[in-house]
Amino acid sequence: MDNGVLFEWLDDMCQDTKASTVKTKLCIKCNQLLPEVSFSKRGGENYLRTECKECTRKLQKVRADLRQQHEKPDEDYRCPICGRGEEECAGQGSKRAGTWVLDHSHETNEFRGWLCHKCNRGLGAFNYNLLTKAIEYLKKNES
Repeated sequence: MDNGVLFEWLDDMCQDTKASTVKTKLCIKCNQLLPEVSFSKRGGENYLRTECKECTRKLQKVRADLRQQHEKPDEDYRCPICGRGEEECAGQGSKRAGTWVLDHSHETNEFRGWLCHKCNRGLGAFNYNLLTKAIEYLKKNES
């Protein structure tokens, strides 16, 4: 084996070793397997966000643009899902979050309305098909 081939083989072995020690995570938005350093920690908590930093940045821009286009609700506004008012919903988000959350479609980026934190989190766990199945499940198992 000549030195060029040997060095190439050693370099390949080193690359394989380096690659196997890099922890990766799948971004739920762009569906790419990326190094964990591509993800930020979630709100001071001790685990990584589900979307990469690049997808988070894009989503923050969409939300900022939508907030500029749509005024916050009036004081007498009620969540269109649970029907609770501002006093009942206050303090349910993070320490720096307001009472109402901007809800939008992640597929079309269109504004849908303002929700309380609990209802927004509930919707965030589902898409239309999953929500329909969840309703069917609850109806079937209701006593």
